[in-house]
Amino acid sequence: MEKESCRNCRNIDFNRKEILEGRLAGKYRYGCKFCKSGYICGVLSHDEKLEMLVCQGYSGNRQQADEMKSIAQSYEERLQELYDRWNLWRQTGALEAELSDGIYLNNLRKGIEAFLRQIEKALPEEHYPECYYSPLPPVMDESYMANEVEIKEAAGKALNAYRKNPDYQWLQEHFCELQNDDRETGEAYRLFYHEEVLEQAIRDGDLLKMKRESCQEGLAVALALCRKRMEKKLRSGKRKRGKSGEKAQITGQLDIAELKVS
Repeated sequence: MEKESCRNCRNIDFNRKEILEGRLAGKYRYGCKFCKSGYICGVLSHDEKLEMLVCQGYSGNRQQADEMKSIAQSYEERLQELYDRWNLWRQTGALEAELSDGIYLNNLRKGIEAFLRQIEKALPEEHYPECYYSPLPPVMDESYMANEVEIKEAAGKALNAYRKNPDYQWLQEHFCELQNDDRETGEAYRLFYHEEVLEQAIRDGDLLKMKRESCQEGLAVALALCRKRMEKKLRSGKRKRGKSGEKAQITGQLDIAELKVS
């Protein structure tokens, strides 16, 4: 246990320092919230002497109080961040689209509740952050989706852009030229299925699927790569068929010549 002294007292104010003059020139004293003079109960020539000074107004341990204040501030920042995130997702929707916004918001609400319990265990009540007393967010309907109008507009634009993609159009035109068990056939079908799902989601008014399927990051690249592989496969197939036809023709000509000779 640390010794009671002005150095450890919560009443001392190190930011307030009085430089003395006259017979006490060269000495100083710090501010104090307890003493009537507004300063500590002695004068100093160096800070080490603070260990020798203490008055009836000694209060707690300054170092521990400062540490507790720092911890409380950290909890306040993290809790406020959770509240801000909930409000943002409520207005604009969650960043992910694997679950509905309502489910994301309710999960975040549970996280806020757990964090409040963590604060209660870590801090004395007098150090609870102000946002601790904020109302807990309401429980949302699990089907809730933010920005319904924007989601529908984005889905329509995404479907239109997808169908106008030149690589997609090429794949549609040449898809029937590949074998059913061909690897590129499977990849092309997967890309076509994306369009079907998005179109069906728009017809059904399924906001979650519309939001999920409208995220086309990397889709244009996938279409281009699939087309490139298909073009290579088709060229290779045509070369093989050409060589096979040439051999058949030469063999046939020899047979006819033999017949003529006979």
